[in-house]
Amino acid sequence: MNSTSSFKSNPLNKIIGLSIILSMGFLLVILAGIYGNWFPIIIGILFAVAHLPVVITQAISNSSDYDFNFDPTTSSSTNVVKEFGQFLSAFLLVSGFYLPVILHHSLILTRTAMVLTIVGGGLIYGTVYTFSSFFNDHEDEDEIPDLGGGVI
Repeated sequence: MNSTSSFKSNPLNKIIGLSIILSMGFLLVILAGIYGNWFPIIIGILFAVAHLPVVITQAISNSSDYDFNFDPTTSSSTNVVKEFGQFLSAFLLVSGFYLPVILHHSLILTRTAMVLTIVGGGLIYGTVYTFSSFFNDHEDEDEIPDLGGGVI
């Protein structure tokens, strides 16, 4: 077995790499807070919790205890819950990207603090999103995929 193939397939290496990227994002946001004022710290927290509504609404809609719809063919109530979580997450993400621009325009943040906040926040959100998609994979390798062949 090749050492590079075992490095790429090891999930611990992926987690360590994502942790390093997350710490770099928080470092950039803290440096922006030191360079400017304390507003980039709040924006960094906004980036860190921006994916949380999607996680919460997916957990609510996938829960069998929450489903009060007795018709199995329709699932409109769970789609509304998921779409609300996606909307709220997109709102927090767009607010996180444009709040530093607005604060720079109103001369509260310097240009360097604005750039550090946006890059650091992008790294934070990208890492949180990648972590959640990495741990959300419920498919096993031993499971035979359903090819949609119908009923025999």
